[in-house]
Amino acid sequence: MKNLNEDLKTGKLKQAYLLYGEENYLKRQYKERITKALLGEDDTMNYAYYEGKGINLKEVIDLAETLPFFAERRLIVFENTGLFKSAGADLADYIKDLPETTCFLFIETEVDKRSKLFKAVKAKGSVVEMNFQDEATLKRWTAGCIQREGKKITERDVIYFLEKSRNGYGEYHERTGKDLLLHIGT
Repeated sequence: MKNLNEDLKTGKLKQAYLLYGEENYLKRQYKERITKALLGEDDTMNYAYYEGKGINLKEVIDLAETLPFFAERRLIVFENTGLFKSAGADLADYIKDLPETTCFLFIETEVDKRSKLFKAVKAKGSVVEMNFQDEATLKRWTAGCIQREGKKITERDVIYFLEKSRNGYGEYHERTGKDLLLHIGT
């Protein structure tokens, strides 16, 4: 994740990213950050989104070969496709010659690290595993969310809060909404 944060900070994004793991909140946040970094706020002309199995790879390759419209890059997002478990070999071959004007972003829960596609994305870009975080990281993150709202919370209350929410950043994020902040912060 450190390398991905550095890419986003410098604006020098790679041509292929794979975000995988159980932590859906982190995957969603990084998908939004990568999209914003590559395309800005309102560029829908250079954005394509594919979800689920049965993707037409010829269509994807044709789109990837098309120059972006009034922009430097085109972003093609693949989410929950299962390509890293099977049927990704053709796309793996293509990634080796991916045009510099195109970025592929893959978002998956499970991948086969031995697959040809996994190795191709790793060689061309960056692979980031996003699993549930340890308690110390979640404590810092929760306290930070509450502090950004101008509130304070004791460590004991953070621990209690985390004990009640055991499903990762997504649930913590929902629970650290403004309603909760009004009740637990001082």
